[in-house]
Amino acid sequence: MKNNLTIRFALATVWIATVVTSSVETAQTTEFGTTPQQNEVREPGMHPPFDVTLESSYTAAGKAKFRGADFSKSDAYNVSLGLSTRAQMNEHWSIPLELRSRNLFLGSPAGVPVPENIHTLEFGTGLSYRPNDRWRFMALVSPTLYKFSDLGGNDTGVSGDLTAMWNYSPSLKFMFGVVFSPDSDLKVLPIAGLDWAINDQLDLRLMFPKPRLIYAPNDHWSFHVGADLNMATFRTSDSLGTSIGLPQYNDALGTYRDIRIGAGVGYRINKTLSVEADAGYSVNRQIDYTQIDERVEFDPAPYAGLSLRLSF
Repeated sequence: MKNNLTIRFALATVWIATVVTSSVETAQTTEFGTTPQQNEVREPGMHPPFDVTLESSYTAAGKAKFRGADFSKSDAYNVSLGLSTRAQMNEHWSIPLELRSRNLFLGSPAGVPVPENIHTLEFGTGLSYRPNDRWRFMALVSPTLYKFSDLGGNDTGVSGDLTAMWNYSPSLKFMFGVVFSPDSDLKVLPIAGLDWAINDQLDLRLMFPKPRLIYAPNDHWSFHVGADLNMATFRTSDSLGTSIGLPQYNDALGTYRDIRIGAGVGYRINKTLSVEADAGYSVNRQIDYTQIDERVEFDPAPYAGLSLRLSF
């Protein structure tokens, strides 16, 4: 366990050192599927804008269902760390850079192929083209490490996406594109969304993977209702299947998915730091083993989450 954590933090440290000491400038940072966040104007020679997001959530125990039978309950604790920046090549072209570590800790019912933990590390890069103030096109490729123990040649994968953002007006933006994930149960996923600033206080942000309606009465407080998709493609350990008498689940490829609806509150502490808390219900949580053509489903259950965002 200690070695696994050392590997993850070493990779993250190397990546941070690379992007922070870079001499390139950036104009925007964006997390895929969300509205680009405008940054303050920066003087030449300053380091790139840099976003760090730490998210944690807990989904209460729900009964596990496998092969038509009910088993004991399983809960889920999620911790995710995301880093992103953008290297500006010129006024039209830039290179997005992202690093995300997903860590899930699950209750593992006896006799069910539910791993006790899931750890993945995803790096994303590509090209972004902004021909004018109204359009932005982006192609992103994301190599991913599916686990951190018993590593083999099939424990890495590649996904990607093609997206376009259209600024129809100062208050209305449209986004559309397609996501490719060959190892997921959803290999090709078309996506579309919009961000509509209804007025100075209301924003309808129908963007994958967190559509929501936001009410911001002032510069510090915000309130929202919406949905959230938490998803990770992973591989099980070499012994998970053997431990439950189902050897086909050794080193098996799976997709964990948790669809949640809820409400929350956010507080912007200063220009660089904000915090958000939310709670609601997990309405669809499952692990899909596509190659085996079987899945584990969990009963709906309450959840609560907390996140921090640092932008500088």
